[in-house]
Amino acid sequence: MQMQQIRDRFSQIEQCVDAAAQMCEMSKDVPDRLRTCLNELEQESDHAQQVAEQQQSEEQIRQCVTKLEKIGDRAMQACSQGGYVDEQVQNAVRQARKAISTLKQQLH
Repeated sequence: MQMQQIRDRFSQIEQCVDAAAQMCEMSKDVPDRLRTCLNELEQESDHAQQVAEQQQSEEQIRQCVTKLEKIGDRAMQACSQGGYVDEQVQNAVRQARKAISTLKQQLH
């Protein structure tokens, strides 16, 4: 996969994560665990973007994607185990997690 494509994917992931975080902020019934996961996702997606911009090794990029995936999994769990979570928030989290999974598959 070309570095520009990877940067584009990270940008897409970042947009999905930002959308999920915004939905989370607008909804009052969001578990703290989900808010924490989304904050972590925002930070890690920023870090991943920097790694890609600096054209780090493919292994470092894979590590970022793996970390994003684990945080995304925790966010998905928080959606399902945290009581009622607005459908739009759940969809936004699913979109972000799907974007991460797609990139991981393309890197392997």
